[in-house]
Amino acid sequence: MKLQILVTDSGRYAVQRLDLFSAMLADSGYTVGMHTADLNEAVSLVRENRCDILVCFNRAPEFLAARLLRLTDDLPVRMPTIVISEYDDSQRMRECFLLGAIDFLSEPVVPEDLLRALNRAAEMIHTRLIDSEYRTALADALSILPQSPQNTPILAKLEDFLLRMKDQAATVELAADYFGFNRDYFGRWFKAKLGMTFGEFYKELQIRYARLLLESGQFRVQDVSRLLGFSSPDYFTRVFKRRTGQLPSDYRRL
Repeated sequence: MKLQILVTDSGRYAVQRLDLFSAMLADSGYTVGMHTADLNEAVSLVRENRCDILVCFNRAPEFLAARLLRLTDDLPVRMPTIVISEYDDSQRMRECFLLGAIDFLSEPVVPEDLLRALNRAAEMIHTRLIDSEYRTALADALSILPQSPQNTPILAKLEDFLLRMKDQAATVELAADYFGFNRDYFGRWFKAKLGMTFGEFYKELQIRYARLLLESGQFRVQDVSRLLGFSSPDYFTRVFKRRTGQLPSDYRRL
């Protein structure tokens, strides 16, 4: 699924420029989802998170970019913003960067420069999404384990361990070491306390995480396979189908 761009442009001939801008994005992973010349509408769209990336044409006399960035500065997660200026203006460029813009391009825009900026924005979005979906999957997986006052410290330590392992495979050996046990004792202890082996629990977490990533529409099957540490997409597909009864592609939103 293509990432959606919100374009703000208050200048004359904005519609014609929008057509040129859209043409630059042909055959890319991006599309113009919305367009506005009104500052208040732009603020509302950003606050409602209606698009993925903001591209703001900064034109006299409105100079919307800095004003828009200021009016959305309180958001907990900022929409990646690329500013395009009708002329090179180091003072406004500095102001926009200080307010959180990720790039500042001058017109006429070079398509390769625009694509590089959009790719940086996409990388930021995907990194945030990966972190968010992993935390959601972990919370869901932990919720299926027996909840009791006695298990509360164990679950808290397990959550801390798995958050540390977000970017790498959490093996039984690493888990046992984190809890301060040898592998064999840890395996017996984990199952006695939580009703399943660590390996069974970790596979459940991985499948829940994979589902969320696939349903987001932002990751291909091979991307999810790599993120989860599987040796190949084919092996990931076999494991996923065995656990869910469906192919990963069935979950991917087109």
